[in-house]
Order: sequence, then structure tokens, then C-alpha cells
Amino acid sequence: MSDPAELQRRFYARGAHAHLQPRDGDFYAAKLVEVAARGLGIGPQDRVLEVGAGFGRFSFALLERCASLVAADLSERALATLDATRAAQGVAAERIATRCLDLARFDPAGLGERFRAIAGFFILHHLPDAADTLRRLAGALAPGGVMAFVEPNRRNPLFLAQVACCPDMSWAEEKGMFGLSARAIEAAFRDAGLDVLPTQRFGLFPPQLVNRFGWARSIEAGVERARVFEPLLPFLLLRARATAGR
Repeated sequence: MSDPAELQRRFYARGAHAHLQPRDGDFYAAKLVEVAARGLGIGPQDRVLEVGAGFGRFSFALLERCASLVAADLSERALATLDATRAAQGVAAERIATRCLDLARFDPAGLGERFRAIAGFFILHHLPDAADTLRRLAGALAPGGVMAFVEPNRRNPLFLAQVACCPDMSWAEEKGMFGLSARAIEAAFRDAGLDVLPTQRFGLFPPQLVNRFGWARSIEAGVERARVFEPLLPFLLLRARATAGR
């Protein structure tokens, strides 16, 4: 069986991955970052670790809400693209530092610092052992710090259609989303010595609609307020806090 990390490197090494690139008018990415940033409670003074940063689709929106960012990923190609985008946008290198690392073998001591906030977008379901990675990441949290991850809600049936129809996705890379549950991640947080914070379910439409039509964004906001639909909303915000004395 192929190493999951190697599968991800191969995934990033082929194709343009246009849907994973940062771009203007990406309301979909901005919405996910807004929800995560609010759940993290980050402010303009904070330094954030983003794991699984990839090409930076969420990184630059996240940077608008904090002082600086460490963008970590296992793909050198993706991080090189992120660096090139940063330079093209005139963002100082000290505001986004890229780090190439494999979360399955991550040692928090290697970072040389601990963080007030750790964020990840669609990364946990790609990991061979998410519980082990969360335990490792807990060592990179400062006392009282929060980690938050946006993940697919496996109860939403449209993700299966997305994997089947999107040419840039495959079952081998995405099947983990159907085995990931909020309850399992919450248990992993506890096993890592973290205090579990309430899980939030949100979203509705795919980026093809949210990014093109204002009516889609309005309907999505209304559906999110109707709690009857909450169990099936497509995204999970999974959060935990390090105890103050950790």
C-alpha cells in the first residue's frame, strides 16, 4: 500500500490544481476562514500555524486576521507556489513563513515555538492516524491556545457525488472523509489532553455557486440559521483548547 504522505505529494505534483489556488473573489474560502478564525478567537496580534496549507488557498485570507502565519505542508511544490504568490502580492516573508513537514512524523520541538492558534482546512481526513497527529500538534499549542479544523461532514451525501464527478479528486485520496466523524475527533482531542469546544456545522453550497451568485450566499446564511438542517450541513468546525497550565 502506498504511503499516504507520498500519495499527497504525487497529488500536488501533477496538474495545475486551479481550484486550490488563492484567487480574488473566493467567497467560499473566505467564509471557511471567517468561521475558523472566529472559532479560534484570533486577533491582529496573533501568530498562527496553518497545517496542510497547500498552495495557500486559505492562507492569505487567514493572514488578514492575524499578525503572521507559519504555513506548513508536506509538498515542496505547493509551498514554493505559495511563496511565489506571497512575493507577487507584496507580502513580507516574515508574515508568512513556509515549513515543509509531514504531520504523521511531526515533532513540535522542531518548530522552535508554540502557537496561540493552529488551523487546518480539509487536512484531517487525509491523515493515516488523525488521533496521533492531534496529539503531536497539541505539543505545539501555547497554554490556553486553540486548534480548529474545517472538515467535510460525512453525513452530507453530496461529497460522494463530488468525489465521483470532480476530475481533480479521487477515491484513494478522499475516502478518509467518509470515515472521519466529529465524535472520533472530539475523543482524539481529549486523548491529547485538550478541552473539547463545541463542534459547529455550517455551509450549504459548493464554491461554483457561492463564488458566482449573491443569492446562493443569502440562501446559505438562511439555511444555517434554520437548526433543523444542521446535522446535514456540509462542513464541520472541530475545535479544542489547551488548558492554561499545560
